[in-house]
Amino acid sequence: NEADGWSVTADWVMTETLSWKFIYADRSSEYGSGLDDDSVAATLFTYPETGFADQESAELQLYGDFGAWDFVAGLYSFEEDGENRQVPNFFAGGPGDFTLGQHAESQAIYGNVGFQVTEDLRLSAGARYTEDDKDAYVIINSGLIAESNARDWSETSWEVAAAWDVSERINLYGTIQNGYQSGQYPPRPYCLFANLDFSQPGNVSRPNCFQANDNVTATNYEIGLKGTPLDTLQMSIAAFYTDYSDLPYQVSESTGVGFNTVNLIVDQTSSGIEWESAWAPTNAFTLFTTLGYIDADVDDPNPTVVAPLTPEITASISPQYIVGLANGGELLFRVDWSYRDDMYGEPSNDPGRFTAIDSRDLINFDITYSEPNARWSLSAYGRNVTDEKYDNARLLPTDYVLIILNNDRSEFGLRYVYNFGG
Repeated sequence: NEADGWSVTADWVMTETLSWKFIYADRSSEYGSGLDDDSVAATLFTYPETGFADQESAELQLYGDFGAWDFVAGLYSFEEDGENRQVPNFFAGGPGDFTLGQHAESQAIYGNVGFQVTEDLRLSAGARYTEDDKDAYVIINSGLIAESNARDWSETSWEVAAAWDVSERINLYGTIQNGYQSGQYPPRPYCLFANLDFSQPGNVSRPNCFQANDNVTATNYEIGLKGTPLDTLQMSIAAFYTDYSDLPYQVSESTGVGFNTVNLIVDQTSSGIEWESAWAPTNAFTLFTTLGYIDADVDDPNPTVVAPLTPEITASISPQYIVGLANGGELLFRVDWSYRDDMYGEPSNDPGRFTAIDSRDLINFDITYSEPNARWSLSAYGRNVTDEKYDNARLLPTDYVLIILNNDRSEFGLRYVYNFGG
């Protein structure tokens, strides 16, 4: 895999109250990957893949600060060309090829205004208007099927927020945000074989399945508390409720000529709580903790449809102890335990699909020596020290289960870090 990019930023302080900023960025990436689904010496179900993406973005921002009032306004532009190719691929032993590409453009105008009502209370509101255009194409088996399509979307999104300093230690905040994402084309549209028609351009009839879905919109309500309620405790806790409309779930199945991946469009609500803290009862000992809970409810006529890859509970506990040495250096001892609840690998809880993923927990450790001036450090570390084997994804495209296993097997080593300058 290769990636490169560069960016340039220009700032202009026009007056004491107004300033401009311009940001331009250019990024390019190439990758090579793929799947070998048969796990045997014969080449039966093999999908080597290469791809690239070239992106450009430009943003112009205007900032204003007028005491109690402040604002930011801007213009944004983004353009991307990307493609992935499987040449050749093998389905049921037969060679073929597959190319999928897309050109995307996005432009937006936005603004946000804040007002300091009192020394302790701040209110803000903002809006953004976005236009997106996507042109996509697919070529299967050297032009046996060739299809393209284009679509544009637009949406106005907005946000209102309030932040209140309850005390010098605690801040209470609340936000209501409306978000937007443009639609997506099917990533593997082998469903086009159902529209095979040699009398039509590209050998497919129209309309067909190579269509982009509607806008995905979400409205999020969040309230949270953060700060240092005690001298020894830093914490944040938030409760949220998110309402999604036209959310796409990717579903894969075998069509007999290849794997067809399409978008299952649903409405979904998610609610939950997030906690994060650092408790330091002494200068030497700190206990870091996180906890997340989410309840996802999917609105679909099929009662087996569930939110995929969405564990109900996630958690971590990380005790850390620092020992000061006579030479002024330090020894740091840290253990990290993390937990991920069980979940489903695809948007179905049908037990006959065998896509339930068990929960997993991981243990890491670090023992680090830092020299007195913190110019360098040497660490002994362990990752996944119990060599936990777990599934990251499970799919049932046909009469077998495709399991994506973890690649972070047990690892132990030494790490040396040197800080230049400063």
